[in-house]
Amino acid sequence: MIVENHFSNASPNVDKDPSGSTGEVKSRRISGSQSVYRAIALLSGVARNNATGITATTLAKQQDLTLATTHRLLKVLVSEGMLTFDPYSKKYHLGLELYTLGMEARHFGLRNLLATPMERIREISRETVFLLIRSGADALCLERLDGDFPIRKLTLTVGSRRPLGVGAGSLALLAAETDEVVEQVLRHNKKLYSDYAGFTQKKIRDAVSLTRQRGASFNDGRLANEVRAVGMAFGPAGEPPYAAVSVATSQARMEEQQRTELQALLRSEIGDLDWNLIRDTSSN
Repeated sequence: MIVENHFSNASPNVDKDPSGSTGEVKSRRISGSQSVYRAIALLSGVARNNATGITATTLAKQQDLTLATTHRLLKVLVSEGMLTFDPYSKKYHLGLELYTLGMEARHFGLRNLLATPMERIREISRETVFLLIRSGADALCLERLDGDFPIRKLTLTVGSRRPLGVGAGSLALLAAETDEVVEQVLRHNKKLYSDYAGFTQKKIRDAVSLTRQRGASFNDGRLANEVRAVGMAFGPAGEPPYAAVSVATSQARMEEQQRTELQALLRSEIGDLDWNLIRDTSSN
């Protein structure tokens, strides 16, 4: 989603186009709105690089802004959900608020469909529960329900993105795809995986194979040493799963028995849902 200016009646009293790269004059600027124009330019800059993400330093150079000003504006955009910031890669992506404006209706139906079973999972496990969907070669977090045991290292929040294969829910989504799609995703995300310590194409490929054998994904602490998580992908019968629910806990509490119990809990609460309800919700 690239935000453009659509002001009319241009006059000789114009300024440089805030998107910056061509130097062409596009439209009349409204006095006293410099920060708004700069914020829009930053949103556009992130949108053009959303597939890979972009750092504040690169954005500042592109828009001819100081790094301090860029950080200040980006902080506001993140706080309002327009952008997300990945503390591992130090890159920005478009946020859930922007996706909400143009998101397919079934994604809202998906949150409604899974609201009750996710709450039951949280109450039974007392752990933190996440809902993710596939978005291109990424996984996008739509929901997070915090458990009774806060985990300081949890960085996945609503609106956060991860390359497919990074994290339990993201890995479950990738493993649900065909081998051909998995290889396409691995090629697409090859450079991105280097932003996450311990992740390579080979390790993710091996994790996909193990996930398929187990019937669920397992985050073994590779992303954050203190965190363990179990994830499963779900969707309508006869279609590739497009949603994943994961449960995160601490290293100290994740023993083999708990991993098995969480996997069974995910399957029992979500496995038999009527996914046609999402289509019904979308049509209303």
